[in-house]
Amino acid sequence: MESGAQSVGVHALKPANNYTLGVSGWRLHGQRTGVGRYLLNVIGRWTPELVSQNFAEATLYTPHTVDRRAAGLPEGLRVTVRESRLPMIPWDNLRVAPAATQSVMLYPSYSRPLLARGATVVVTHDATLRLHPELFTRRDRAFYAPLYGWSARAATLVIATTHAAKGDIAREWDVNPDKIRVTHLAAAPCFQPLPGQEHRGTLRTRATGADIPFFLFVGKLSGRRNVPLLLRAFAEFRWSSECPHRLVAAGPDDSMREVRSMSEAMQLGEFVVTRSFLPDGELNELYNCADALVMPSAYETMSLPTMEAQAAGTPVISIDTPGSREITGGAALLIPKLTVGELADAMTRLASDAALRSDIAERGLVNSRRFSWERCASETLAICREAAEMVDARRRA
Repeated sequence: MESGAQSVGVHALKPANNYTLGVSGWRLHGQRTGVGRYLLNVIGRWTPELVSQNFAEATLYTPHTVDRRAAGLPEGLRVTVRESRLPMIPWDNLRVAPAATQSVMLYPSYSRPLLARGATVVVTHDATLRLHPELFTRRDRAFYAPLYGWSARAATLVIATTHAAKGDIAREWDVNPDKIRVTHLAAAPCFQPLPGQEHRGTLRTRATGADIPFFLFVGKLSGRRNVPLLLRAFAEFRWSSECPHRLVAAGPDDSMREVRSMSEAMQLGEFVVTRSFLPDGELNELYNCADALVMPSAYETMSLPTMEAQAAGTPVISIDTPGSREITGGAALLIPKLTVGELADAMTRLASDAALRSDIAERGLVNSRRFSWERCASETLAICREAAEMVDARRRA
């Protein structure tokens, strides 16, 4: 192991085979949003017993030292630090791929290195870049679209997080559907309805500064999430209804700075509250206190905030797509198209109808119980082992 690398905690259970697994963990550092939270929820459930059923050893590669306790990494997961300040894609290509000798490598964020020794499994979460290129910058279209498509085709196996995404990836990236596996995500156990004795007014005041009902957006700013449209819809909602609601946006620091700037430009400053990165416990309180989570994506195949909101018993407003129907079970206020008018009308309907909010919340809570991180973690390991077996069989043929 090179100087500066760190390796700890290898389990001693008898493995089912001699295959080894490596995981790219760049996304675990900094303020964790979608992919980082997804990865941590998966590997955090890789117990020594579960790993030993599939691999002799599992190694997490990271660019910086990880606080194992704070991250909740399981005993037995080897951590190897490939120290670097490089962005993720150069780091995967220049620091991880040359050092990785595992039977299979898991890359959780759309891309894999150009050169790889063994089998590779790439998690391709959606094909929105191809479906709605107008929502992305010219640079993103020129660089990421070819990379993501090539990575999915070059990988031994691809993991998609919904069946809707699988169909999109196969069609838009020209990937053989026979090599795409689906593993549904889930909400972490901490996302749940608060006890009945919890006083929502007190929690609202603590979270937003006033005991005023609010709608909630959770995530980072990206082209497909249409936060500027959400702000315009919220302004329309405020103008056309007598509801006193605020809009609370929670996400990474840089995204929240942009939200504040846009809100001031629209003269919404006093009605829009921003919260930077929050621990899951505080985020669960926000979900519980919100009249609804509003997910203003132009196209949605997978959304962790949507799943977390349903698990907390919070109604969801989202666009009606095959992916949204798949993950919500239809237990949401699904609008036919994403426009200012449709979104404002959906907010008005939920804000003024307590019975509708209660009905959607109850059905969403039931739907959330269909999903499990334990099952997702187990299926991910099995898919990685399948990829290792496929490459091994080709070599032996």
